[in-house]
Amino acid sequence: MERRAGSLSDGPGQGQNESEGQGHEGRVQGSWKDELHDFLRAFSGAFVFATPLLYTMEMWWIGTYADLWKLLVFLGAAFNVGLGLAHSGGTGFKRRKDLFGALEQAVDVVVVGLVGAVVVLLVLNRIDLAGPLDSILGQVIIQAVPLSIGASVANAIFGAGGQRSRESGKSGGVQGGPGRAFFRDIGATVIGGLFIGFTVAPTAEIPLLAAEMDYAHEMGLIGLSLLLSYTIVFVSGFGSGQGQQAGLFQRPLTETALTYVVSLLVALGALYLFDRIEPGDPLPHVVSMVLVLGFPTTVGGAAGRLVV
Repeated sequence: MERRAGSLSDGPGQGQNESEGQGHEGRVQGSWKDELHDFLRAFSGAFVFATPLLYTMEMWWIGTYADLWKLLVFLGAAFNVGLGLAHSGGTGFKRRKDLFGALEQAVDVVVVGLVGAVVVLLVLNRIDLAGPLDSILGQVIIQAVPLSIGASVANAIFGAGGQRSRESGKSGGVQGGPGRAFFRDIGATVIGGLFIGFTVAPTAEIPLLAAEMDYAHEMGLIGLSLLLSYTIVFVSGFGSGQGQQAGLFQRPLTETALTYVVSLLVALGALYLFDRIEPGDPLPHVVSMVLVLGFPTTVGGAAGRLVV
């Protein structure tokens, strides 16, 4: 006779032990998924609120010559901001709402800020891993401060709204179906991209970054832009969220790719309006400039789509 889990032939308590083991494995797996979602949520919020400061030349310089104790004071201030918002707001990304949960979240947002700073500084070619350790550490810490505060502020303002959703077009809902949802997303991307992009486009940092980026950094910037756009809109849980709308351009991957192209067009238009590029400029130069500005316009566009 074929044996089945939990039958008498398994011996006393064996079926129960297997069930308990499966339950424990499910809880461990769920906890890892929860932690990953929490960090992605904080990572998204960090860039939504702090991206313009990442493109500030003075921030790069301060990190290279500021005393270490001053940088640690800045980092401590970011920790206290995160602790205060998590403890008083009650809308953080951690599920525990007591003081220990607030402390854990404050530590996590600082870690997220440090990780985010390393990633973006490497992609933008602002740090050389072969350079002096104190200079690298200073640049990472000074950029981690606005990212950490951004993560805390985003969680306090947006709260946890669940995954993004759209009204179902099958019932001919009030939203007007896939066509209207498509143009609504494009419009929100343009508005959000202009909002952040116009604060960065006229600055001297854009041509400086573009001149110092090579092919590998440009590919990394494209990948980071797409990843952040997808994470902010479809993973972070910010906003009210909606059920998936029918239509080719309303799927997460295709929508992310399409809105990235729109964000690049917004960057191109902003650079032209601010006389940063001209029709006769070399194509590689124009592409580098657009990709550099395309990062903040993509983040802004993703933030704009959160509210639609």
